[in-house]
Amino acid sequence: MRNGIEALAGEEGTVSTPIPGRIHMGAVHVRGEDWPALSAYGDPIAAGTVVLIVDVDQGHLIVAPSQAT
Repeated sequence: MRNGIEALAGEEGTVSTPIPGRIHMGAVHVRGEDWPALSAYGDPIAAGTVVLIVDVDQGHLIVAPSQAT
C-alpha cells in the first residue's frame, strides 16, 4: 500500500503554479494541497491545466496534461 505523496500517482490535479519544464518546478493542487511538480515530457504547463500524475520522484510529482481536458 502506498502512503503520502506516492499514493498520488495516477490521480489528476490542477496546476496552481506554472511548470516551466522538466528541470524547473511548479506546483500542482491535489487532495486539498499543493505539491512540487515537474513536467513529465519537458513541455511547459500553464496554471489551471488539469494534469495526470504519472509518477512521483524524490518528493516531486511528475505530471502531464490530462487527456480528459
